[in-house]
Amino acid sequence: MNNKGFTLIELLAVIVILIGISLTVVMGISASLENQEIKECQSQVQLAINSAKIYFSLSNEDSVTVGELKNNDYFSDDKVTKLSDSDTIKITENGYAFSGTECQ
Repeated sequence: MNNKGFTLIELLAVIVILIGISLTVVMGISASLENQEIKECQSQVQLAINSAKIYFSLSNEDSVTVGELKNNDYFSDDKVTKLSDSDTIKITENGYAFSGTECQ
């Protein structure tokens, strides 16, 4: 007899291999997106600190919230979507300290 097809075992082996490859790709993309979220949050914190530096140079205060910076047009709402209005930037002995939203 002349069999020119695949056996069930061969087909199942190919399916298992394809599933393994697919899972590896999905996990890699997922980790990449998570890292992107963290970097975006960190850049928004840095934007808030830089805006606070300008605010501090023009005022006699030593702390400011993100909400105050938004209200005084130091940046727009869409630039700091990861931060809360209650997050605070303070002048410290070592520079500037940001307290509030954690970028994890």
